[in-house]
Amino acid sequence: MEQKEKKLGFFARLKKAIFELEDYGFFLGEKLTVAFKYFFVLVFFVSIIFSFSVVYKSTDAISRAYSYVENELPEFDYKDGNLHFNNVIDAYDHDYGFSLIADTSENISEEKISEYKNKVYKQGEYGALLLKNNVLLITPSYEDSINYAQYFASLQTTDSKDTEEITFSNKEELVELMYRIGIPNMLISMFIVLAIGVYFVDVFTILGDICVVAIFGWFAARICGVGFKMNPMMSLSIYGLSLSIVLDLLFDVIYVMTGFTVQYFNVIYLLIAYVYIIAAIFMIKYDLIKHTEELKKIIEVQKQVQKDLAEEKESSKLEKESEEAEEVEKEETEETEDSEANKKEEVEEKKEENRDPDGSEI
Repeated sequence: MEQKEKKLGFFARLKKAIFELEDYGFFLGEKLTVAFKYFFVLVFFVSIIFSFSVVYKSTDAISRAYSYVENELPEFDYKDGNLHFNNVIDAYDHDYGFSLIADTSENISEEKISEYKNKVYKQGEYGALLLKNNVLLITPSYEDSINYAQYFASLQTTDSKDTEEITFSNKEELVELMYRIGIPNMLISMFIVLAIGVYFVDVFTILGDICVVAIFGWFAARICGVGFKMNPMMSLSIYGLSLSIVLDLLFDVIYVMTGFTVQYFNVIYLLIAYVYIIAAIFMIKYDLIKHTEELKKIIEVQKQVQKDLAEEKESSKLEKESEEAEEVEKEETEETEDSEANKKEEVEEKKEENRDPDGSEI
């Protein structure tokens, strides 16, 4: 089994998990760590592909953002990682359905932040909320908080042409910095930050889904008369969620590129996993029944073979005893014949002796 696991790569596992339900019994022979390794690699590819689609779609939007900052953004102050606007900013781009809200108040409440988020979702679902020391990126599928100081530090490491420290304190210096960094480096840093954020969000979100599906599968297996421990059920849940994760990525990318949404997919997402788990349980149960029947047939054949061997052995023993009896009888017959022959010879010898002259005839 271990050799088989080493030969089965990630994409082969993904194909088996989606298209080969009848082979789910293979995953039961694995350690749970192997399934989790597959899970982390799958989420890695999902985060990379999704982040690339967002960055690709954002290329023109970032160009427009450069223009907005230079021509329309109000003056501000930035110092020691803290941003400050004199007023609250609320801007909206109808072409991209993108909202920009800035509120750098010292003690902004969570209720106020939730109000801004709801406004973004109501206007166009995408947006950026600029706070005092971080920006909150808002999309339909995730939210990501980026600290200003850390973000510009990441730009520093990706800018190989200029090792000068990236700093600015007002709008004029920011515009100069933006053109010094350039759009390509901005996109690269955006991709890195986004991919890392999406990866960790997806890992923890999908882990919750795995636990839910595993518990459902555990109860379903008991109802179907198949006993599974939780570890193998966790493995089956990871592979059973593969199609849901891939479809979720596909619909997210479609949404980013076209704005098309699939309603109620969050419900369908788990239903697909439930169907996979139930189907896998029935497949495994069928294999167990088939395997049990084959074992019974093998046992019956073995019993018949043992019976035939015993009969053959008994027959051979009887044959041997019969041959031995015949040999003994033959030997006894030969001994009897020899004895009779000897007696006959003795009688003949005595007769001959009686015929010899004794002198009385003279």
